[in-house]
Amino acid sequence: MRPKLTALTRRPGRAGVALVLALIVLVVLTATVWAAWGAPWRGGLGALLEAHLTATPTRTPRPVTATPTLLSLDLAIVMPTATPPPPAPTAAPQAASAAPAQADDLLPAHLAAVVERYGMDPARRFVVVDLDAQTMTVWDPGQPLREMPVSTGDETRGYRTPAWYGLVGKFWGTFHAFGVYADDGWYLFEDTGSILVHGAPYKLVDGRNVYENLDALGSYPASRGCIRLTPEDASWFTAWGPGGVPLVILPKSNVADAG
Repeated sequence: MRPKLTALTRRPGRAGVALVLALIVLVVLTATVWAAWGAPWRGGLGALLEAHLTATPTRTPRPVTATPTLLSLDLAIVMPTATPPPPAPTAAPQAASAAPAQADDLLPAHLAAVVERYGMDPARRFVVVDLDAQTMTVWDPGQPLREMPVSTGDETRGYRTPAWYGLVGKFWGTFHAFGVYADDGWYLFEDTGSILVHGAPYKLVDGRNVYENLDALGSYPASRGCIRLTPEDASWFTAWGPGGVPLVILPKSNVADAG
């Protein structure tokens, strides 16, 4: 009687045969691929890989990235958007009556009366011509009061200096009229002719000024209507700059007010 075959001696089934065939095909394909590509790789890519692994590596420079300067950092990051500073507090205005009050305290009584009569501002400059006293007073706040002798229109010869109130006009400088010269002329207004404030009249004799009627200044009227001053006072008046300054010619006390 034959002995029974064990599991190890049984013939392989269909699944086993298929597996064996698949392994054989895989081995054959691997060998074929190796035969076709193995040599070039060993000669080409293999050589390159070998050279790369054995040669001393060369450092490839890294791309340089621009580092922003301090100025660019300030402008781009650090500096905030400019904001205008808050306006400075406005100083408290001074009392409007402070300056006039101080001026009133310094004004002589006769000038204070003129200021009140003509509505002038004692905190500003002005000029007063007194026909009775034959004087011209210059008021300049903060400066010493200056009173100068004058000579006005001689009514005994048919001339006059009328009472008037207005602003000192244009500077005429040196001019020539009626055969004489006069310096530092300042125009006032028109009456029977042009009325000015100017220095005493003079003639040129041998290249020098010979003044007329200097004794009349501060004493009596001797002009053709203008207000005459000494040469020194006329020069000072021009340097003081009277253009546009209010000027009052007070009427004579024995004549009706024409101003």
